[in-house]
Amino acid sequence: MGDQIKTLIDVCQSMATVASIQSVLAWDQETYMPLKSIAHRSKQNAWVAQSAHEFWLSDTFKNALGACVDIESQEILLNDLSFSQRRLLQELWLDWKKKCRLPSKFVGDYSACIAEATHVWQQAKSANDYNVFQPYLEKLIQMSRQKADYLNPESEVYDVLLDEFEPGMTINSVSDLFVPIKQHCIPLLNQIQQLPLVYEPINGPIDTQKQWAYSLEILKKMGFDFDRGRQDRSSHPFTIDIHPSDVRLTTRLDEFLFFSGLTSTVHEGGHGLYEQGLDVDYYGTPLGQSVSLGIHESQSRLWENHVCKSLPFWEGQLPHLRTFFPGDFDLVTAEDLWRQVNQVKPGVIRVDADELSYLCHIIIRFECEVALFDGTLTTKELPEFWNERYKSYLGITPRSCSEGVLQDIHWSSGLFGYFPTYVIGSICAAQLMASIETSIQSIDVCIQREHWIVIKEWLAENIFKHGRTYLPNDLMKKVTGSEISAHFLIDYLQKKYESIYLTKLS
Repeated sequence: MGDQIKTLIDVCQSMATVASIQSVLAWDQETYMPLKSIAHRSKQNAWVAQSAHEFWLSDTFKNALGACVDIESQEILLNDLSFSQRRLLQELWLDWKKKCRLPSKFVGDYSACIAEATHVWQQAKSANDYNVFQPYLEKLIQMSRQKADYLNPESEVYDVLLDEFEPGMTINSVSDLFVPIKQHCIPLLNQIQQLPLVYEPINGPIDTQKQWAYSLEILKKMGFDFDRGRQDRSSHPFTIDIHPSDVRLTTRLDEFLFFSGLTSTVHEGGHGLYEQGLDVDYYGTPLGQSVSLGIHESQSRLWENHVCKSLPFWEGQLPHLRTFFPGDFDLVTAEDLWRQVNQVKPGVIRVDADELSYLCHIIIRFECEVALFDGTLTTKELPEFWNERYKSYLGITPRSCSEGVLQDIHWSSGLFGYFPTYVIGSICAAQLMASIETSIQSIDVCIQREHWIVIKEWLAENIFKHGRTYLPNDLMKKVTGSEISAHFLIDYLQKKYESIYLTKLS
């Protein structure tokens, strides 16, 4: 590696160190921060965000980048580079151009607005009062429009916002993926709800301290390194990436919601493995970053849905469950647990949704966002629009704003364009699992016997190590032989629910 690239990487890592401070602040805000600290935290977030942004705009970074790439033309100035090194320079130049288009003051103001809006959202949700949050949502949408205009005034606003999370995706390409899922899953959902599902249930109460200990054991068996990460509790499970040596997970536990706690842990564990598996030598550069949120979500969905919700998983775990929770699992079989965790039962809360109806939750949010940004929907009309979609797609209507339009933190965090990545993640997870099944001999036996490290190793080799070397679609084609396609997910869901419900589904 030449001196110019080494210097550039050093500068990138200095910038990333500053930016990572904001990740620690965000984690603390969601876990341990005192309630009345939000005003000062908002100032902290604004300062760090603005400082990190100004680092990007500094002569130090511009000179380091300019020694490798022509600043005006994007022409690479160095010879004898590997493919990954050329991709590093190409992606850094694109990142820099985006940063240059955003004024530092706007970045600081936007970050401060998010910190305040998140706090107000929590209060509004607790009080079940959308009107408290609506002005902040309106302001965030206006600022997001301004952000998109800074970044790319020639493109549709929502396409620009979506590209921040899922490079290369547009409203049209997302719709092309979602339409066949919607056409297949809504009829399948309606058909399944008419079928009986017989199993011996576990209902709780199940001691949450024992659940906590069990969740830690599960993460260890997945390969999560607790010397480089930790798990805490929060009302909304999430993963924060600070550095590959410092990855924070959270889960939520309830004595009457055993499956929810376990699947939350496994889900966030999938995210955590990706973050811990990124190349630490390239920390702060595109080669040490996840390629997209859709690919990131594919990791959590693969572990949650294809591993944790599989029959072999419960066949292997039942003996351990009876040891961890004496008496609680004595009357159930592995098949009982498998059927219960996979039961299709539409509800209003996204994070509690079964695997099939979850897709509808996300498609509804995508349609809300598109309408908000194309001007056909106002923030005042949003709750009614939301409720109409829930009635149409899932056959249910939220009883309140708290279990309706206020249930998610994402919009208060300015994350417009984020929600579609969840379904893209489910699509990619099914596609990756199809490749794993052909690559790893007797994968069901591995899952049953807790040989889960082979899955982590396969993902490390095929996903983690590449960082952003390839665009998401190119990465999926390289790994699976096919561009991102919804048919893997549709086929998987069809086969899964025919097996669970013991009937041929049309």
